[in-house]
Amino acid sequence: MISIEQLWLFSTLTFIVSASPGPVMLSCMADAGRFGFAKSIFTMLGASAGNLVLMLLSAVGLGLLVEQSEWVFNLIKWIGAAYLVYLGAEQIRAKPHNLQEDLPAVRSSHLFWKSLVVAITNPKGLIYFGALFPQFINIHQPMPAQFALLTVIFLITDLLWMAIYASGGSAIMRWLKSPAHQRWFNRISGGTLIAAGIALAFTQL
Repeated sequence: MISIEQLWLFSTLTFIVSASPGPVMLSCMADAGRFGFAKSIFTMLGASAGNLVLMLLSAVGLGLLVEQSEWVFNLIKWIGAAYLVYLGAEQIRAKPHNLQEDLPAVRSSHLFWKSLVVAITNPKGLIYFGALFPQFINIHQPMPAQFALLTVIFLITDLLWMAIYASGGSAIMRWLKSPAHQRWFNRISGGTLIAAGIALAFTQL
C-alpha cells in the first residue's frame, strides 16, 4: 500500500492545489451568495461528481490521450471556456431579488448539473489527475485500492475548500439584502467567471 510519507505528501499537495480560486470554487461562492449555503451544497456535490468522472477517466488512460492529442485538449478547453462565459453573462444579467422575504428559487438539480459540467470541461483537471496519481501509486501492490484511497482523500479535501468558499459567499448574504449590492455582486462574480473562462481558453497544453 501507499506509505504514510507519500499519503502526507499527497494530502499536502491536494490541500494546496484545491485552495486555488478556480472556476469550481468561484461557482460555489457565487451560488452560495445568490441562493444560500444550503443550496450551494448541490453545487459542491456536482463539482465532486465531475472530479470523480475526471479521476476515473484518467485511471483508464484518457488523461494521457488528452495530453498527447492537442485537438482533444483544445476541444474540451473551448467548450469549458464558453460555458464559463455563458454562466458569467447569466449572472451579470440576473435581476435582484427581495432577500428580506426569501431566497430566489432555483432547482437543486440545476446547480448540481451546472457545477458538474464546469468541473468536467476543465481539461487541466484530467491532466492533473493523470499526472499526479501515478506518482503515489505502488505498481507492485493492488492498484484499485490505492486509487480509491487517493480519490477519497482528494474529494474530501476539495469538498472542504468548496465549503470554505461557499461559506464566504453565504456570509455576503447580509450585504446582498440591498438590490444595489446584488447588482454589484452579480457583476463582480459574473465578470470573474467570464475572466476564468477567458483564462481557460488561453490555457496551453
